[in-house]
Parts: sequence; structure tokens; C-alpha cells
Amino acid sequence: MNMFEYFGYFGEESRDDRLLETERAVLAHLFDKYLPKSGRLLDSAAGNGENAFRFASLGYEVTAGDLIADRVDAMKADPRASSVREFFCAAPRSLGHFDDESFDIVISLGAMYLARTRAEREAFVRESMRVLAEGGIFAYSFMTPFAMTVGQFISAALCTDSRTRLREFRTLSTVEKTHSVDMFSGTTMEEITDLSREYGLEILTVASTYGAVYSMADDVAAMDDAEYEKFKNAQIATCEDPFAARYAMRGLVIGRKKALDDFD
Repeated sequence: MNMFEYFGYFGEESRDDRLLETERAVLAHLFDKYLPKSGRLLDSAAGNGENAFRFASLGYEVTAGDLIADRVDAMKADPRASSVREFFCAAPRSLGHFDDESFDIVISLGAMYLARTRAEREAFVRESMRVLAEGGIFAYSFMTPFAMTVGQFISAALCTDSRTRLREFRTLSTVEKTHSVDMFSGTTMEEITDLSREYGLEILTVASTYGAVYSMADDVAAMDDAEYEKFKNAQIATCEDPFAARYAMRGLVIGRKKALDDFD
């Protein structure tokens, strides 16, 4: 399944409710803490638009786009669509229809997952920084090598066919070396911070947004409401710990675009 088929078939709404709720709660905490309370906001990998619509409801001037045309059409058809200034269909690393420094905030949740090469990662960060105003905030998510390894291990461990199971475990050794599974790619903390700083991003935080909860989906689903609230609050309380971010399934970088005279 290629990425167009994947994202056309699997939307955010298809994920387990509690895992999605946990991630959204962590993201809301981080955005409330680090983002300005108003401004021109670009969501360049908007998916089904949930974050874009949330920001629009808070008074931001929102532009929302996605690589997948069906997702953009779904956002346009949403009853909340009138709250968003503009929708567009393009890759987050191809924002040529926007002028330099068009936005005060750029958010991209998912684009780095699909950047398999250094050149693709650089293009994504460079283009995002180009359309961001000086002093603006850039927030983007990434998958870790840990996520790639755990995901492949779970795939292998759950196999009931012995031949397929062995093949999946053999694939695991390749995943550990390449940090890639199918169309997805993991990025180390060092790669993320070096790339961000290279393009003039002053890092404010690198946080865990997803913990290791994907690998504990059944356990989280089995929690009673009180236990789950404690679990969710613990995820929020520890999300900015460096070790939590390094071993998370997904992380989030939030930084500020430096002024030209601030470069080292």
C-alpha cells in the first residue's frame, strides 16, 4: 500500500479513541504553552483538519493543506470549513504558492514521517522556514527509530503463520539499521536537532506526543476512566523529559525562527 492509499483509507478518526485522545491532549498542552495566542497559522499536513479547525475556533487566521486530495476535499466539506481562510493541496515541502514570511506559525504533523532521505528532510524544513516570519514558531512532528523497531516487532510477534513470522523477524534487523518501514521513516534526536538548527530554528522544546502507547493499546483500552485520566495526565506531565522524547513513538519539535543577526 503506497502513502496515497494509506492516508486515503486510514484517517485520524480510524485510530483507537483513547490513543487519539491522549495524543491530542499532549499536543493541546504543548501548543497552549509555546504558541502565541493569535496570528497567521499554516497547517501544512492538516489531515482531516481537526487541528486546523481547533485553531480557527481559537481565533487564529488559518490556512490548511494536505498532500492527499481526498483529505482536502473532506476538510472543504466539513461544516466548520468557513472558519478556515484557505485550503490547498500540496506537499509540505512544496509551498511555492506562498510568499516568503507569510505566516507567524507553521505546524506540520506527519510530513517528516514520510521524508525518507536527508534531502527530503532538508527540503521540508527549508520550505517551512521560508514561509515563516522572523520570530515565528515552527512545530513539526517526527517518528523515532524506536517507533520503527517497536512497530516491526509487534507486526512480527502477532503473526500466526510461521513462515510469515520468520520473514517479519528477519525484516526487523533491516529496520533497526535503516530506521524505515514501508513509507515511514524514523529520525534520531540528534538528526532532528542538528537539522532544525542548521536552518535557523531556535529549539524551544523536543517533546513526546505519543509515548509508547501504541505498543500498549490493549492495556490502555482496558483501563477504567479514573485510571485512564491518571495515565493521560502522566503522559502530559512527562512529555518534555528528554528520555521520554527519545523513546517515544512520536515526538514534536517546537522552535522559533531566528533573526538573521542571531545566527551563530
